[in-house]
Amino acid sequence: MIPGRGTLLMYGASGFPLALLGLPLYVYLPTYYAEDLGLGLAATGGILLLVRLFDLLTDPLIGHLSDQLNWHGSRRRSSMWLGMPLLLLGAAMLLQPAAGAGSGYLLGWSLLTFLGWTLIAIPHTAWGAEIASDPHQRSRLSVAREGFVIVGTLTALALPFLAGTTGATGETLSLLATMLLISLPITLVLTLFVPERPPRPAHTAQHNGLQALYHNRPLRRLLLGYFLNNLANALPATLFLLFVNHRLEAPEWTGTLLLVYFASGVLALPLWLALARRRGKVYAWSLSMTLASVAFLAVPLLGPGDIQLFLLVCLISGLSLGADTALPASLQADVGDIDHRLSGRQRTGLLYGLWGVITKLALALSVGIAFPLLELAGFEPGSPPADSALLALSLLYGLVPVVLKLGCLILLRGFTLEGERHETLTHSTAVATANDPAHTRMQLNES
Repeated sequence: MIPGRGTLLMYGASGFPLALLGLPLYVYLPTYYAEDLGLGLAATGGILLLVRLFDLLTDPLIGHLSDQLNWHGSRRRSSMWLGMPLLLLGAAMLLQPAAGAGSGYLLGWSLLTFLGWTLIAIPHTAWGAEIASDPHQRSRLSVAREGFVIVGTLTALALPFLAGTTGATGETLSLLATMLLISLPITLVLTLFVPERPPRPAHTAQHNGLQALYHNRPLRRLLLGYFLNNLANALPATLFLLFVNHRLEAPEWTGTLLLVYFASGVLALPLWLALARRRGKVYAWSLSMTLASVAFLAVPLLGPGDIQLFLLVCLISGLSLGADTALPASLQADVGDIDHRLSGRQRTGLLYGLWGVITKLALALSVGIAFPLLELAGFEPGSPPADSALLALSLLYGLVPVVLKLGCLILLRGFTLEGERHETLTHSTAVATANDPAHTRMQLNES
C-alpha cells in the first residue's frame, strides 16, 4: 500500500500532543522539580530513573497487548484510546503539582503518566510500520509522525511567548497541560480514518519467541546502536537548561535556542528523506550523527556569553534531529520483517515495545547518571556552581554524547537492510526457515 497525503497527515497527527508533553517531561520537569520545588538533583534523578525502570516492564507488555487486542477489528487504536484517560489525568497532576508536592507525588503521577504515554506511543509507532510494506513508504510514515512531533515541540516552545509565561516554569507547564487536554482527543479521532491492515498470516516458526529475537542479529545491532545514540541525545536534552543558565549564564536565550534547534529539524526532514531514498537509511542516519558530533565537539570550549557560538551548535545539531528520530524507526520496521519470518507471527507491537524500553532507558540513565555526577562535582541548586561542576556539566553535555554516537557509528558499519537487499533477505529467510535453519542464521549474521 502507498499511503496518500491524507493518510500521512491523519496518522502522523497523534505525534503532536505527545510532543507537547515531551518537552516539559524531558527538558523542563526534571529541573523544575529539582530546583523550583526543592527536591534536589539526586532525588529527582533517582525517582525518574525508577519510573523508567518500571517502563522496562510495561513497554514490552503493552506492545504485546497491542498485537493481541482486537476491538471491533482495531488492534492499534484500541490500545491508544485505552491510554488517553490515563495520560490526561497523570499529566494534569504532574505538570500542575499541588502545594507541598514531594518525592511520592512525583513518583506516583509519573508512573501513571508514562503508562498512558506508552499505551498510545507504542501502538502508534507499530501501526506506521504495518500500513506499508515498502521500506521507502515506511520512511514517509516515520517522517510524517516525527514531523508532527517536531511541530508539536515548536508549539510547546512558542506558547509561553504568546501567553506571556516565559520565565514562569510553573505557568508554562500548566498551559501545556491544557493544550494536551484539547489536542489529544482530536488527533485520536483522526486515527479513525486511517486504515489498519490485518496482521500478516502466521506460519510455522523456526524459533520460539525469545529465540527468534536472539537469532535476529540485525535487530540486536540496531537496538544497541539506537540505545547509544538515544543516550547521546538524552544527555543534552536533560542538561540543556542547566547548561544555558549556569555555563552560558544566559537564561533569557532558552526559548530562542530551542526554537532554532527544532526549527532546523523541521526544515531538514525532507532532505533526509530524499537522501535516505537515494543513498539508504543507514547512510543518511550515519551522516546526521556525524554532523551532530562535529557540532558538539565545540561545546566544552564555550563559556559565559558565547551565545552566538552555541546558537550555531543548536542550528547544526538540530539539522540531524529528523533523521535521528524517523530513520531508526523505519529501519526497525524493516528488521521486523525478519522477526516475522523467524517467529512465525507478526509481533510489531512487541518489537516497538522493546524500542520503547531502549528509548526510556536512555532517558532514565541521562537523568539518573548525570544529576548525581553533577552533585558529586559540587553542583548545588541555589548556589553558584564551582568550576569543577561547570567542567563536568560541559563534558556531560558535549563530549560524552560524541563518544556515544561514535559507538553507534561503529555498530552501523556494514549494516545493510534496504531496497533490493531487504527484499532478498526477507524472501530468502522465509525459504530457509522452512528448509535450512542453519542457512537462515548464516544470512542473518552476515547482515
